[in-house]
Amino acid sequence: METDVREYEVSVILTLYNSKETFKRALNSVLAQTYKNFELIIVDDGSTDGIEIEILPAVKENNNFKYIRHSNRKHPLSLNTGIVNSSGKFITFLDSDDEYKSSHLEERVNFFLMNPDADLVHSPATIIGNENDLLVPDANDISKMIHINDCIIGGTFFGKKKIFEELNGFRDVYSHDSEFYKRALTRVNVKFFNSPTYIYYRNNPGSLINKFKEKLNEIK
Repeated sequence: METDVREYEVSVILTLYNSKETFKRALNSVLAQTYKNFELIIVDDGSTDGIEIEILPAVKENNNFKYIRHSNRKHPLSLNTGIVNSSGKFITFLDSDDEYKSSHLEERVNFFLMNPDADLVHSPATIIGNENDLLVPDANDISKMIHINDCIIGGTFFGKKKIFEELNGFRDVYSHDSEFYKRALTRVNVKFFNSPTYIYYRNNPGSLINKFKEKLNEIK
């Protein structure tokens, strides 16, 4: 008997834009999860590289996959599109140039079983990249660079769906993940979960943060 969409415990929101070269790595890491009671919502932010050719067969083969495509609206609004269209009790995220370790979802579901008072967790990530890749503009002062380990990485968020709804999702600002985190701290029970099972590739020149760094260098 097929699992009804309403029974999914976790909604994984995978956002992408012109990610044909890295999408399969992200997708395969979701398929390899030891925890299986999830839906995958793929939000395509108006890609122009023909990535839908890669996506559609996967959607047809997996009943728990959804594919949503809209005009280019930027990353925060793509995340919000995924939230609105999710049906799981919990929501989490994955960028198309990153991946999960196989225990990623299972560890977090178990954490919430052990900590039912928690509303949202964030975690460190396993960072892939050279030393220069690990420096990013500080959300509090974009003229300064800080180490990625000192940042909030939105891809590691895992929380109750109602929390993302109550906080009205993400705002279209630089470092929208840290901005969301600051709002969450004042409203809900946020916990740190020290499990770096999110693999964050900082060596992708096409990533949003690297493009932002390039713009800053041009201004300087």
